[in-house]
Amino acid sequence: MQTPMIDRRDEVTNEYVLWTPMHYVETRLDEQQLYAAWVTHTLRVTGGALRIKLKRVDLVNCDAAFGNIQLFM
Repeated sequence: MQTPMIDRRDEVTNEYVLWTPMHYVETRLDEQQLYAAWVTHTLRVTGGALRIKLKRVDLVNCDAAFGNIQLFM
């Protein structure tokens, strides 16, 4: 993953939305698949610490045909 960028922040609710571009490579035996994606994190300040409220992964070209993806985060 690359360095996250702040998309928006709401100081009233103490929420921050971050956007991070990334590449995901999956290897199965001798085959390799490369996927481009971006990850969106919604963070909330709770008890003086940032906590993840929501995490979303969007694959680029996700409507194209592809085999099963085994993504562990």
